[in-house]
Amino acid sequence: MKFTVYSRLARLCYGAIFILLIFGQSANAEIIWSWEDQFSNGEKRKLRQWVARTVSGIEQHVTAYPFDIHVSFYRRDQQREPVPWANTRRHGIQGIDFHVDPAFSLEDFLDDWTAPHELSHLLIPYLGREHAWFAEGFASYMQYQVMASMKLISPEEMQQRYQSRIERASQVYQRSGFVSGEPFARAAPRLRKARQYPTMYWGGAVYFLAVDRELQSNGESLQAILREYLACCRTKGHDMEGLITELDRIAGEAVFSRAMDVMKNRAGFPRFDHLL
Repeated sequence: MKFTVYSRLARLCYGAIFILLIFGQSANAEIIWSWEDQFSNGEKRKLRQWVARTVSGIEQHVTAYPFDIHVSFYRRDQQREPVPWANTRRHGIQGIDFHVDPAFSLEDFLDDWTAPHELSHLLIPYLGREHAWFAEGFASYMQYQVMASMKLISPEEMQQRYQSRIERASQVYQRSGFVSGEPFARAAPRLRKARQYPTMYWGGAVYFLAVDRELQSNGESLQAILREYLACCRTKGHDMEGLITELDRIAGEAVFSRAMDVMKNRAGFPRFDHLL
């Protein structure tokens, strides 16, 4: 049974009250900066601007993080892209290690999807390697949502990027004889082991595309569900089952668990043509 508009508004108010009670008048996360290699003052200023603007973009698109974010920078000169590598840190702190070439401009860094992707990871708990398809699918889906919200890409470009990357992942999946006829969630660990990372990432993103489309058809959105989840439950450290249960509870129906059943039981790469 779907919640009414009035109960929806009440839940949003309770979430806002919860944040104010716990975190005071400002719920914005503090960014803790760490410089693991030598950077000039100008380079540091540029890199702080890049990450701070992305954090602000995510918080405006969803809501404030309920914890501080630890950001470490490692220097990687003479690279072909501004961020050749990045990874999240989840043990004891919530943070990201960015390996960067500071020779690139601020605009180059903002045009890169890595910061929206990695910072989106922090919106949900760490779920373990066995659920990497879910976590990477989430971050891959969110990266373009965030970039569009920040007006770095247009809504039309966002849809084009989804379509091209998901179509390519589908083609690779179908050509991969060792997984082609198997349900995606069951095949994902072997995709990861075979280093078919884009296929795993964008197959996982179809889950969130499907969930968001169903939520929108009911007058909701993934963005709104995440906003409530961050306010009430993000720091509880849910495992996969607990996370899905909580998201279904916030949505008021089993949107997330139904989509999960499809990923686990429907043969082949997840269907997406009707979603784009």
